[in-house]
Amino acid sequence: MEKLFSFVLGLVLGSFANVCIYRLPKGRSIVSPGSQCPACGHSIPWYDNIPLLSWLLLKGRCRFCHGEISWRYFLVELLTGILFLGLYLKCGFSWQFAALGVFVLSLVIVSFIDLDTFFIPDVIVLPGILLGLVGAVLIPGYFSEMDRLSRALYSLTGLFSGGGLLWLIAIFGRLAYKKDAMGGGDVKLLAMIGAYLGWKSVLITLFFAALLGSIISLVLIALKVKKMDDYIPFGPYLALGAVVALAWKGYTFYGFLIP
Repeated sequence: MEKLFSFVLGLVLGSFANVCIYRLPKGRSIVSPGSQCPACGHSIPWYDNIPLLSWLLLKGRCRFCHGEISWRYFLVELLTGILFLGLYLKCGFSWQFAALGVFVLSLVIVSFIDLDTFFIPDVIVLPGILLGLVGAVLIPGYFSEMDRLSRALYSLTGLFSGGGLLWLIAIFGRLAYKKDAMGGGDVKLLAMIGAYLGWKSVLITLFFAALLGSIISLVLIALKVKKMDDYIPFGPYLALGAVVALAWKGYTFYGFLIP
């Protein structure tokens, strides 16, 4: 029953993530008005706003104007549900689950906003940095068996190593290619990841972000979805790398214990 609850909780928060993904880039409130059809603007009743089920039953269309509702709404809800189920299996219902749940939800939101707009909103990552630091300090056992001061220092070194590494990459990329190789949003996103997960996880995040980014980009270019000189947002790959690092939390990675 708890597994089901964690999955359903993720679905509901995934529905909220869809609101944030659609409205934040437009500068609109995420609180009011309620959910609306993106095609005709008609208010969506509660029975048409049930995660996954409503989209399936309506075959991805608005009940009123029959306009298409993107399959990404379904995908975001399903993805968030799976992530929250995985989070429950890792740490059960606890304060750590709550803190990392906010973290995972933030990763989903910034990833899809970055895909759409090539922009990572400060309104998500800057409070996320603060929440990562606060969670590390206040939640016992957040980083293995560290005491409070050690947890605070580990989170701080994660923050500065995450932001610092990407900042240096951005500087050298600018010098080498005469154009921006890394956005400021990516720097702040990895700083947030470091604050939540610590400096060792920053290294894992970067490794898998670069690996997965290279593989997926080559596939997209081979399929002619992207061109070689097209800009490809790095935020979603950082988020993927962070999920891998989170899964590794508590285990050994090449001889290093990831707290």
